[in-house]
Amino acid sequence: MSKFSETLNAEQLLQIVLDTIPLRVFWKDKDSKFLGANQLLLNDLGLDKINSLIGRSDFDFAVDPQDAEHFIKDDAEVMRLALPKLDIEESQLVPGKAPKWLRTNKAPLINEDGKVIGILGTYEDITAQVEYRHQIERQALLDPLTGLANRRKLHDALASYAASHAGLMFIDLDFFKAVNDSLGHAVGDTLLQQVAKRLLSLTEENEQILITRLGGDEFGVLVPYSNRSVAKKSLEALASQIVSEIIKPFTIEHHIINLGASVGVTIVDKKNTAITGFREADMAMYAAKEAGRNNFKFYDISMKEAAVRKHQLLYSLHNAIENDELTLVYQAQIDQDNKLIGAEALLRWHNQTLGFVPPDEFIPVAEESGLIHKIGEWVLSNALDALNIWLPMLKNPNFKMAVNFSSKQFQAESLVNAVEIALRKRNISPKHLQIEITESVLIDNKDMAVRCMLRLQKAGVSIAIDDFGTGYSSLSYLAVLPIDKLKIDRSFVTDLHLKSTNKKLVDTLINMSRNLEMEVIAEGVETIEEKDILIKLGCSQFQGYYFSRPITSCAFETKYLSLSK
Repeated sequence: MSKFSETLNAEQLLQIVLDTIPLRVFWKDKDSKFLGANQLLLNDLGLDKINSLIGRSDFDFAVDPQDAEHFIKDDAEVMRLALPKLDIEESQLVPGKAPKWLRTNKAPLINEDGKVIGILGTYEDITAQVEYRHQIERQALLDPLTGLANRRKLHDALASYAASHAGLMFIDLDFFKAVNDSLGHAVGDTLLQQVAKRLLSLTEENEQILITRLGGDEFGVLVPYSNRSVAKKSLEALASQIVSEIIKPFTIEHHIINLGASVGVTIVDKKNTAITGFREADMAMYAAKEAGRNNFKFYDISMKEAAVRKHQLLYSLHNAIENDELTLVYQAQIDQDNKLIGAEALLRWHNQTLGFVPPDEFIPVAEESGLIHKIGEWVLSNALDALNIWLPMLKNPNFKMAVNFSSKQFQAESLVNAVEIALRKRNISPKHLQIEITESVLIDNKDMAVRCMLRLQKAGVSIAIDDFGTGYSSLSYLAVLPIDKLKIDRSFVTDLHLKSTNKKLVDTLINMSRNLEMEVIAEGVETIEEKDILIKLGCSQFQGYYFSRPITSCAFETKYLSLSK
């Protein structure tokens, strides 16, 4: 026998091992009474001697009796099934401190006859690991810029709210991009933080309101309710309050900043998924934006139908050119002597599934998706191809082909070069091309739009402003836009001879155009009476059904080229 074995018996050796390993070790009898433990466990319980533990149960040491009951039930299950339970993560209350987290393992003690006579357990203190993990999880649910909950937190909350109903709002800040672009991202970030504070102030009277930042300049709100009727009334008031808070001026670094808010609202219940709720709130938000911004809209089924229709349009529009579904028709422009002075190229789309789709429905989809650039190139090319055929037959040396350009097209640096190349390729003088724009061309990027127009004008292309008087700040735009021709909108022309107010407005527009050395043309002329009164007011150029509906290129040649000779 070795000297070491003579010095320590088996029991002493086992105790040394138990006291050395970095685990708390204990063993109990069938009644969950402690039979023994190592020193680490005694330290946790504040005991000096093992005798102070033997014969006692978890009820003698637990701060919360529910903790002790849970531990003992766990022991009983292990002994009843005679199977171990491993890697159990559980909390334990500690007097005057935050809960301690344990990773516990338990196994049945079985004698030589195969009977369960007790339980052996170990646990380690994993409080630091669990707290770190919880910290990471909390950070994963927070927006780092504003400190608000984030999209993931809103998604989780929408899937687990306790009430029967909940109101969900999506908030989009109107005109935030302009602030970010002009004043910089630092100011933009500060602005988002101030918006977050204002939204949080709305929770002072209702702590159940969850305010979140979804990303960018979008925020979300979730409010639980006991029933739908209460929710509708309350959400109307809250949405109105949100809009009122956002439109109040913000002050950052001596800058006075004005924003708006478009708010989409939906009411969900337990039948809705988070994905459905998000989709409905998003559709309602865009409806609010399309309705003029600075307001709120509740989701209704028509929005879903509109979204499905929009998706169908977008899907089909992607292949419209390749499938030869787009066509151009031309409407003549006539002077007071009934002579042909020009034509406007108008885009039409007929899809095999959707049928005829009006321009005011598919053009916004093309603009939003970016397809407008590809479609715009197609329109310009085909209009100039038609013009190239007509020019040798035309006697009017000043004939102009009018082509509509979207405001989105003026955001492309390459626009002017593309126009010049298209003209040069066909050997067409720029004087025969007139680009028609609307006042919306200035909303997104006024400086670039004006630069493009000046370059086009310098190259010899004329610019006309379409639908004049129906947009934003029309008169002020005339001071900054390089305009050659003003088109009086048909809404002012219809029944002009019967409406004294419209007659005064048209008279003012004609005189103003003359003073600014602009040409003026009236569109939507449908009767001889409308033409006659326009002539008396000094307008000498016309376009409308009285002269011709939009017709194909071949029909235009047949009807008008002989007229020009």
